[in-house]
Amino acid sequence: MTRKRDAVYIISVAAELAGVHPQTLRIYERKGLIEPFRTPGGTRRYSEEDLARLGLIQELTSAGVNLEGVRRILELQNDNDRLRSQVDRLRRLLGEAEARYGGTTLPSTPVGPQGVRRNLPDIIRGFPFRD
Repeated sequence: MTRKRDAVYIISVAAELAGVHPQTLRIYERKGLIEPFRTPGGTRRYSEEDLARLGLIQELTSAGVNLEGVRRILELQNDNDRLRSQVDRLRRLLGEAEARYGGTTLPSTPVGPQGVRRNLPDIIRGFPFRD
């Protein structure tokens, strides 16, 4: 979501910078491809990030991708960015855990059958409700 201070371009300026008609930006918004900041009066304001997204939309549509395909590509790109962020966070946490426990990722845990360290409780296998 665009922050207020970053959204500085009104629709006519954003459309000109993106090389499209203002009505095209309204269509993109209706299709969920872009979400400009709205002032309290309802005026759309676009940021540099929005303009970059518009450039990608234009590139994809010029390559023959329809608007639903563009929407799906943008959705997947957002999912990918979110997952990369989670992986980065988990790597950082793993590094902190390794540093805390002297190079191993887990504190000392009880040793289970066959000498394997276990962090999970025993699981009872089979059906408990047999006749």
